[in-house]
Amino acid sequence: MKIIIDGKELEVEGKKTILNIAQENDIFIPSLCDHSRLAPFGGCRLCIVEIKGRKNYAPSCCTYADDGMEIKTKTPRLQRLRREILELILSEHPNACLICSEKENCDDYKSTIRKVGETTGCVLCSNNGRCELQDIVETQQIEQVKFPSFYRDFEVKKSDPFFDRNYNLCILCGRCVRICHEVRGASAVAFVNRGSQTVVGTVLDLPLIDSGCQFCGACVDVCPTGALTERAIKYEMLPEETKKSVCPLCSAGCELKIDLMGGKILGSKPSEDGALNRGQACVKGRFVLRDLVYSPRRILKPLIRANKKLEEVSWEEALDFVTQGLKKFKGKEIALITSSQLSCEDNYLFQKFARERLETENIGSSYSFSPLAVYHEMSQKNQLGLALNFKIRDISKAKVIFLLGEDLAVSHPLIWLEVLEAVKNGAKLIVASSNELPLNRFSSLWLQIKSGTEFHLLSFLSRILIENGGAGKLSRIEEFDSFKNSLNKLDISQVFEITGITEEELVKTSRLLLEEEPAAFLFGMGLTQHPWGSQNVAALQNLALQTQAQLFPLGLENNLRGLFEVERNYSDKGLAFNKIIQGVSSGDIKALYLAGPTPYLKKAKLEFLVLQDCYINENFELADAVLPATTFAETEGTFINEEGRVQRFKKVVEPVGDAKPDWWVISQLACKMGNKGFNYKNVSGIMKEMSKVIPGFSNISYLKLENGKEVFIRDEKKKRKSFIPLKDNGPLYKTSKKYPYLLFVDYSLDYYRSLPLGRESLGLRKIRDSRWIKISPEDAKKLKLDEGESLRIESSSGSFKGFVKIIESMPKGTISASLLWSEDSDFSAAGFITGFFQEAHALGMVPVKIKRGK
Repeated sequence: MKIIIDGKELEVEGKKTILNIAQENDIFIPSLCDHSRLAPFGGCRLCIVEIKGRKNYAPSCCTYADDGMEIKTKTPRLQRLRREILELILSEHPNACLICSEKENCDDYKSTIRKVGETTGCVLCSNNGRCELQDIVETQQIEQVKFPSFYRDFEVKKSDPFFDRNYNLCILCGRCVRICHEVRGASAVAFVNRGSQTVVGTVLDLPLIDSGCQFCGACVDVCPTGALTERAIKYEMLPEETKKSVCPLCSAGCELKIDLMGGKILGSKPSEDGALNRGQACVKGRFVLRDLVYSPRRILKPLIRANKKLEEVSWEEALDFVTQGLKKFKGKEIALITSSQLSCEDNYLFQKFARERLETENIGSSYSFSPLAVYHEMSQKNQLGLALNFKIRDISKAKVIFLLGEDLAVSHPLIWLEVLEAVKNGAKLIVASSNELPLNRFSSLWLQIKSGTEFHLLSFLSRILIENGGAGKLSRIEEFDSFKNSLNKLDISQVFEITGITEEELVKTSRLLLEEEPAAFLFGMGLTQHPWGSQNVAALQNLALQTQAQLFPLGLENNLRGLFEVERNYSDKGLAFNKIIQGVSSGDIKALYLAGPTPYLKKAKLEFLVLQDCYINENFELADAVLPATTFAETEGTFINEEGRVQRFKKVVEPVGDAKPDWWVISQLACKMGNKGFNYKNVSGIMKEMSKVIPGFSNISYLKLENGKEVFIRDEKKKRKSFIPLKDNGPLYKTSKKYPYLLFVDYSLDYYRSLPLGRESLGLRKIRDSRWIKISPEDAKKLKLDEGESLRIESSSGSFKGFVKIIESMPKGTISASLLWSEDSDFSAAGFITGFFQEAHALGMVPVKIKRGK
């Protein structure tokens, strides 16, 4: 269709508002309440326009264009009305600086302004220079406010983490309320009261932390004034420069903008044009990245042990020392632990270095515990037909979503936004979990299963689908008869006794999965971390085949997929992560090169330990050599997110101290230990080699990535679909009189390399402390435990301590704790978990007892 704006004829495709069309064609219409991620609101009324044939002025932000429409945006009457509307807004907003005749030459007067602890003008506002209201006052040429000014005198709210709320500066545009409701699904803030008493607030004026706030920062990012201000940069100057990067803290791979001042990071914000996040971030990506780069725990210089002490040396001395130390060990007596938070290039060199210089297959990482490890194990046995590449955006197109055992709002917040969008579009959400999650309020059906019975739930669903005539075409798929026979032992009448789910709920679930298409199954660690996680995945794949659903395996660390693609290019002859830790403790492994997080190695019987890390940690004092590494912001390379998207990231700031990129350290060491194969000058040379020797990387080049092309890792799909006969391994580890409780381990991503993020960010620790041990009210009452009380958890393989967190929805007899590899050993479940399970990928549930006090 065609429309005319200010005499300019425009061709328009699709359903768009007049304001959207004007913005696309560089026609300025002032607006304060409109935002690209929000539904039209029409609150500020600044965007009014004249439409030929209509008597009244129309808000352009919520008026959709019609063919032949003629619109005027800048008539004298419109300009006068806008100025009056703006003056009304300014009458309840500190406006002295906005209309001051000397505002262009204010530097001479600033020193005379009395600082009274209140923001009474722009020069006292932390948002000065980045305020949309300032910009619009300038464009509308407001020189005075004819209406009486009124200062609302609200107390500035500072009790919550990360940002302050000064509602004296609020213009009631509603952006924060709407983005919290419409996009994030948190509904933490709302309009309170009516008429002239309207304010933005929370239920009962509670702090945000008690109102369901996720502290994602979306409200801060859309606020057009200084009402919501990030505390860490409140008194900083405007950034001199902004660079793009990729968040290193989870598998979503959010694109970020890093603000810089004087070559240092001020803060990070989500990129509006990010392929996945589209202007959204989580609490860690939004507020914590600066802390991890400038942590006081950063290792600044190389150190070697001399005279029983670690002493600073030059890089040359450190590399020589490490070279001589490593040459004493070969094969099975040496191991290397890397990290899935390193780049693809770093991890490729670690793999190559281990095999070609250290002559060992013992290369481990926390990857061993990830869903990808289970998939790899199954695909090696030709059991799995799962395509690892997928489009995260496809989740929002699903009509029914089955979510198993994941609190997505915490573990994968950006994936949760896609689920929310699907629900808003009418999708049915089915959640299977042992305890109630905040996201359950969006579900059509919540299946409260007994902990560890996911396999049985999925098997029962498959059985009921077959019984209700769901065989049909499925009988032609390979192994269907064997699969069907493996379900014969299931008695539907026992479903409640085994899983806690009634037959009615089972039937309702099966109907939803069959009647709604397309279906999406989302799963992650909650399904795979058991000793028989492969059986859980097999049961889920069978159910997906029956319902024609798409599987969405959720990752963990940011470059887990990249590490997986590098590792599967090599053999699986070496020891897995937990076997390496056990070998270090037994003395079978004599030398360890440590570049990834591990439990505290206090009981290790090592002869030589190299620590290559960014941070001082508990293993620091045990090391014979310490090599300072750069963070993601101080190096470059590629990450691969969970959908298989290859993401190029570049250096943002110079390294602190004498830290060096991991690839540089390894290549220098390798050159000292041999003549050929490691003479790399930059990361592009490493990627060129990877594209030649690793099949999955054959289509990747920096040229493609830097030209803005979407590049995905090559995915090896199984050519034919096949059912997998199921085997019931029986119940999980049982409780006993000695160990009467089951500890469920919640894998935490609140770390970077060996740094627990809660240690640097008190705000993050306030929101979700990794030291919390969650317990039901019934068990807390039985044990006479109070909120925040210290307690110790003991199992047959060790103990750790924590603080009581009473959770209403926790099942009786079950407790939950975070597994954070880098947490202080006294508070970490990592040590006794790796000792308890023999299976490579198992974390599972552990029988424990609870002791009060320290």
